[in-house]
Amino acid sequence: MTILINTSNLSKGGGIQVADSVIRYLYRYTHHVFIVVLSKGMEETADRLANTKNVIVTQFTLPPRDIRSYLTGRVPFLDTLVSKYSVDCVLSIFGPVTWHPKCPHVCGFAIPHLVIPESPYFKMLSRKEYLRTKLFILINRIKFQLGTKYLYTENPLISTRVAKLIRGSHVRTITNNYNQIFDQPENCKPISLPAFEGTTLLTVSSSYPHKNLGIAINVADDLTSIAPDFSFRFVFTVKQDVFPAVPERLSKHFIFLGPVDISSVPSLYSQCDIVFHPSLLECFSSVYTEAMKMQKPLLVADMVFSRGLCEDAALYYSPESHEEAARMILELASNVSLRTSLIKFGLVQLEKFDTALDRSDKLIKYCEDLIS
Repeated sequence: MTILINTSNLSKGGGIQVADSVIRYLYRYTHHVFIVVLSKGMEETADRLANTKNVIVTQFTLPPRDIRSYLTGRVPFLDTLVSKYSVDCVLSIFGPVTWHPKCPHVCGFAIPHLVIPESPYFKMLSRKEYLRTKLFILINRIKFQLGTKYLYTENPLISTRVAKLIRGSHVRTITNNYNQIFDQPENCKPISLPAFEGTTLLTVSSSYPHKNLGIAINVADDLTSIAPDFSFRFVFTVKQDVFPAVPERLSKHFIFLGPVDISSVPSLYSQCDIVFHPSLLECFSSVYTEAMKMQKPLLVADMVFSRGLCEDAALYYSPESHEEAARMILELASNVSLRTSLIKFGLVQLEKFDTALDRSDKLIKYCEDLIS
């Protein structure tokens, strides 16, 4: 069987990590040939495939506003690959994809905007942003509806909602997890944070608005007011120029690293005390499982998706209350028993998710099932 792995539409964020994780395991499926299409955002993955005999790598980035693919579902470069290699099935790690291949097509769903309308994120938008977001939701719903009926999500809650959203869809749940690099310390690349005596809060995230990263400014302000002697810093994996302006009086409490390659992420976790994840929209976040794996306590916004995925392994604050988040940070920093309890529950919760290998096996099996 020949399977085309399509990442041409991925540019940043968790999708890149998932794609990289799945692709790393392709060498195991020697009874298949894989045509791997890597976007510009996945250039580093190409090096990891250099000696994989059953993989053919090509690089192509789907233009973000390709009118022809929108109107016809055709992308000549990708269509040529399907024809040239007699591709039996296409696996797009995440969609939607405006390309409609002329063979069975499995596509990942990871756009929470379409299925979590109760998120307070939508109330935070200006009227113009709200209308733009509603249009975004409509367009992407249509894309998924037209693109393929074979979908998978990383969360049982999301699978249930997607099945109702996309008419005639067949939806499987194949959960996410931490990248296998966390089990391969010999392949990890160290990254050093400045020496610091105090509490380090780590946020591994891209800079999407729904991640609500800016709440950390108000949290920092609250912490300096409530506990002036409390020593703390927030560490973000985004560039400072995409972050809301931090007042000069609070700047010493913030470190902006910019995007960090997955091979260096374990090093960051090892240097933090608390993992802070304020996101208001997720289908799944590998931050949860990474924190559990690295035995770090989680402080997250109290949302239906975070409760379902973390259960007792996280401390939850009201998603719109920076004051409550600040109080919980102080509690976590001072309460060893609480931290220990969260870490213990995290190790138990981690067993409920597919491993990176499980995920790859299930995705390849999905493709095999469609063909057979």
